[in-house]
Amino acid sequence: MRGLHLTADLYQCRCEPRWLTDAEALGDWTRQAAEAVGLDVLEEVARPTAEDGSVTAVLVLAHSHVCLHTWPAQRAATVDVYLASSRADMSAKARGLIYALVNRFAPEWTEQRSLDRGTEGE
Repeated sequence: MRGLHLTADLYQCRCEPRWLTDAEALGDWTRQAAEAVGLDVLEEVARPTAEDGSVTAVLVLAHSHVCLHTWPAQRAATVDVYLASSRADMSAKARGLIYALVNRFAPEWTEQRSLDRGTEGE
């Protein structure tokens, strides 16, 4: 169950407002970004989650996931990328995808974290 879990909290996003409120556009773009780095998407769900236009988008991957949540009133978003694999190419894919997702929102600043999951030999 080795894997890499990357998170990013995005503040004062300078992207077009629709990227914080348009569930369909955000879900489609997120899927395309995942596929562009070579990931196979099993399922995509993107839905408005509140009256303020907030959106949650989730990609289900084999033993992995990508999640985005937006807060338009605060011009904020969170991004979560988890890829289960110890292969170096999967780590590069995870880092490439989070880079693309963060850049989509163009935040003034971010707080990013990286967590190696599991232990050697698992």
